[in-house]
Amino acid sequence: MTNPQPQLNELIAHLAVLSDILALDPHSHWDTHFRHCLATARALAGSRYDGEELTGLACSVMSVYGGMGSFNDYAPWQNGCFIAGMESLDEASNRVYIAARAIRLRNATDVD
Repeated sequence: MTNPQPQLNELIAHLAVLSDILALDPHSHWDTHFRHCLATARALAGSRYDGEELTGLACSVMSVYGGMGSFNDYAPWQNGCFIAGMESLDEASNRVYIAARAIRLRNATDVD
């Protein structure tokens, strides 16, 4: 089994960036979801965790991507204008998804 810590650390870094960006929109509820995922990831990083917990985190992160009304539909607009500071939202969002997917796929292929 490979060491999952580097992948978890990468997810934490990307979640922190995305959470900071989403905090610029006081009317968005997405910040709450990603901050919760970030807190969970940090708690896991500071403990002995198993693959099931890591997969659960990855699935939680990925659960808001896709489908009608999902995070993919989120548009950072306020009063008819694009919210300043959100220019890197798509990139940050993609990095979070890719990092979570990598964790999920790694855990799906690892055999204890």
